[in-house]
Amino acid sequence: MTNQRVANQHVADKPYANQRVTAPIRRVAIVAGGRTPFIKSGKAFAEIDSLAMAVHATRGMLDRSGIDPELIESVVFGTMTPDPLKPNLARELVFEAGLPINAEAHTVASYCITGLRAVTVVADAIAGGRIDVGLAGGVDSLTRASMDLFREPSTGLNMGEHMELTCKEWDIPRERQDEVALASHRNAVAAREKLAGEIHPLLGEETDSGPRADTSLEALAALRPVFDPEHGTLTAGNSSPVTDGAAAVLLMSEEKAAECGLEPLAYIGGMAYAAHDPSDGLLMAPAIAVPRLLESTGVSLAEIDLIEIHEAFAAQALASAAAWERGWKGAPTGPVDWSRVNVNGSSIAVGHPWAATGTRILTTLAHEMKRRDARYGLVSICAAGAMAGAFLLSR
Repeated sequence: MTNQRVANQHVADKPYANQRVTAPIRRVAIVAGGRTPFIKSGKAFAEIDSLAMAVHATRGMLDRSGIDPELIESVVFGTMTPDPLKPNLARELVFEAGLPINAEAHTVASYCITGLRAVTVVADAIAGGRIDVGLAGGVDSLTRASMDLFREPSTGLNMGEHMELTCKEWDIPRERQDEVALASHRNAVAAREKLAGEIHPLLGEETDSGPRADTSLEALAALRPVFDPEHGTLTAGNSSPVTDGAAAVLLMSEEKAAECGLEPLAYIGGMAYAAHDPSDGLLMAPAIAVPRLLESTGVSLAEIDLIEIHEAFAAQALASAAAWERGWKGAPTGPVDWSRVNVNGSSIAVGHPWAATGTRILTTLAHEMKRRDARYGLVSICAAGAMAGAFLLSR
């Protein structure tokens, strides 16, 4: 038995206690991933719609990978900013991107975990043997988003206002938030050459607009709080920016990838979702999802080589890590090794077109795992509605 097989078997043999975590029946491989640059809303992509960005990300990924698009049997794409004249964006993507006309297609929406949800639908179909190859992704033009989308319907507060409440409850210092934001920028700037392999230039834009080589703790400290001007700690510098962009991944069964002569970037070792009462912290559901995933797969946090925590706010990443360590909503995970977290930057620097973030993170993590020959990678993403998603990738 090869080392790779042993590593994957460690995940596959673990029992799943309930239906809240999806255990692959057939192993599901990520074989390709790609995206547009992520661009600050109202700028270079202001005149391009979500469908055009989704088409560009999809075609760029397929063209660069050399994988025959005729293999695709299912297309699941997500968006939080739908065009009312094109409500099933995924089906329009089939037509506009030249995908097989008989490919099933539907559109999903689940706030910031939309991209993960799209991947889950395709992965479940592959794991269950219904299809062998599927495309998943997400796109948002937040240039065109209603400001009402930024406010939580159940509470009337926006996400930043909710996060300020969590900051105070968890005593997250402003300086530590700025340190996480600075690391995001520095890591993203250092990773530009690597990330270029995932990005397909569009409208003259070749790189993400967010990463800043000139930022510093002093510059971040000078920014004023946005959501609670008198007592708050969340600023434009330690929060994710409003962004436009699209990302897509191609999934295959392990058997189909072998048949096509493709080396998977990584396998999906487990998926978990969680939700709780917003009064416990609107963006704190990762405190449930991640411990649940680790317990169900039998993999400890100490075994994880690379951790991707979506940076809706630096404070959210810090609060999630604190909750895991303390066992607030699950078994204590042990300490988070921040040298393994967001090694190529994350949403604060790279940007956050809501529905595209999940597939962007999976793509970047899978590529980095391959570069490092890493065994395990963890994804944690919070979402409005007091929800969260978590993935374990393995090699």
